[in-house]
Amino acid sequence: MAIRLPNPGPRTRKVLRYCGFALLGLVTFVFAFQLAFPFDRVKDRAIDLLSEKYDATIGSVERGFIPGRMYFKAVTIRTRPAKADEVPTTFYVEQLEVDLGLLALLRGTVALDLDAKIGVGHIRGTIAASKTNLSVDLVGSDLPSISLPMREVIGLPMSGKLRFSVALELPNEKSKTGGKSGLNWAKANGAIELACPSSCVIGDGKAKLKTKLKNARSQAMAEGGIEFGKVNIDSLVAKLEIKNGKASIAKFETKSGDGELHVNLDVALNQDLNQSLVTGCLRFRGSEALLKREPKTHSAMSLTGAQIGPDNLFNIKIDGPLRDIRKLPQFCGPAANVGMDNPGGPPARPSLTVTPETPAHPGTPPGIPPPTVTPPPPPPPAVPEDAGIVDAPAGAPPPVAPATPPPLPPSPQVEGTAPGVPPQVPPTGAAQEPPPNSGAPR
Repeated sequence: MAIRLPNPGPRTRKVLRYCGFALLGLVTFVFAFQLAFPFDRVKDRAIDLLSEKYDATIGSVERGFIPGRMYFKAVTIRTRPAKADEVPTTFYVEQLEVDLGLLALLRGTVALDLDAKIGVGHIRGTIAASKTNLSVDLVGSDLPSISLPMREVIGLPMSGKLRFSVALELPNEKSKTGGKSGLNWAKANGAIELACPSSCVIGDGKAKLKTKLKNARSQAMAEGGIEFGKVNIDSLVAKLEIKNGKASIAKFETKSGDGELHVNLDVALNQDLNQSLVTGCLRFRGSEALLKREPKTHSAMSLTGAQIGPDNLFNIKIDGPLRDIRKLPQFCGPAANVGMDNPGGPPARPSLTVTPETPAHPGTPPGIPPPTVTPPPPPPPAVPEDAGIVDAPAGAPPPVAPATPPPLPPSPQVEGTAPGVPPQVPPTGAAQEPPPNSGAPR
């Protein structure tokens, strides 16, 4: 039984006719805009935006059949070395497909669907930006790390296939300092994951590891770089969680026959990402197999300034703001609480130190009494002024006053005894040792 639609009236038919004209005009405008849009200007604009920090080239920009879609062909982004001996890093994208959401654009949101082909791998996802929020949702798979800017991240080239995922929500707010509006990382939420499923290699046997050290002397010694061979990684999985103004490593697992690596990291996020405070720890060591195959690489680990902790791992403490992270050669992680005489055991208890008493006479060896000093003889009694004066007979010579005895020399002052206080004399009969230099046997 066929369903019969009601016959619209004249007014309804008129409204539908106008709506059809409007829809036809909108579709015509969209396709005309897609066909007439100057994509060459998009190419030039993209190169100008990248030229501040990178040398960028784009082979061509092609329009797609679907409105809002475009293809960037042969995109090359090359870093600019700061010094003559630095090797630039090249990031090459064979094809980048971009879909601009026209309906979202009408709501004031710029939404881009991306599909970048890098070698045999792809990066797919969506980036949406509005006045109040930025949303990033990207997934990469089978990406050749040799075509990625890994040298900028770890300081060495890398080979092998990588995969990653990024899911972030960032509010766009006005700065607390009264500046312009920007992304507020303190309220960010999301997660970032990076993995090497199998057979990745760090280093190519030619590139040197260059580190930035705070100590001027150490930096001068490592100015030319440290020779580094190759380190094989069987597998690696790292996950960073971002929540409630804090970013921390929730998972870090790695397997390698060339050694081991442990990473702990916490970041107190600030509205300005560069001012976020980083605290963390790196603990690593090379294996005997690496020592036999790559002795220079094994030795390079000891030239990083790290110290060997009680866990028999090199320790480097990470501290400071993100813009100026300090790498300190200090014990960290579990190694910071393990006693040197008890590796792997509980933290050592604090020890009490008793300060010895100060001897009564500084400079006297302990156990030897101070030297005996004979007290001075008492002064003679005072003579009255009229004592001994007798009336002399007439014609006798005048009496002669008694001679005043000469003053006694001052008594020697024993070191360590207050002035005016007589030194202590050991009791009679006490055994006394001869002076140290008397030559008598002790």
